[in-house]
Amino acid sequence: MHPETTTRPPVGMPWHGVTFAAAFPRFFRGFRTFHGRAARAEFWWWGLWWLIIGQAVQIPWAIGIITFRPAPVDAADSAMLDDALQSFNPFPVWGYLLRTLPPVAQIGLVLYVVVILVVAVPWAAIAVRRLHDSNRSGWWVLLFLMPIGNLALLVLLAQPSDERGRRFDRPAASVSS
Repeated sequence: MHPETTTRPPVGMPWHGVTFAAAFPRFFRGFRTFHGRAARAEFWWWGLWWLIIGQAVQIPWAIGIITFRPAPVDAADSAMLDDALQSFNPFPVWGYLLRTLPPVAQIGLVLYVVVILVVAVPWAAIAVRRLHDSNRSGWWVLLFLMPIGNLALLVLLAQPSDERGRRFDRPAASVSS
């Protein structure tokens, strides 16, 4: 085995030889570590984990949607939807759509939202550390909040490591795993 894969640097120090299996627990251990750096392997192995988990938790929702047979819209709901659409208010429409989903789809949607909430802060932390590793400020992660910014952020996160990113490291005595 390559020596880099057997030594585990503390969270906040890049682990270039991280494996797919080791990236999962490391992601959650670093949920509150916004200092330091993360190697491309750490970030993108987690991206693969997220792809697998995200698809798996969407299965109940997909089953509910595929088997969904909508009932006819009654007059009261039709009037409410017309008013909402004319006033550009999406909330009544979303409420109607959620209320008419089959239970398995509702459960799947709630499960997906819970998983997203669980990984939101650790994802932000690893993205900030990844940006640090390419010698960029972690504030660039806020591009995620802009529609086109997602593409720009994706490009920034894919950049190679830059030794000048060491400026984001903490002294060895204060780094904890």
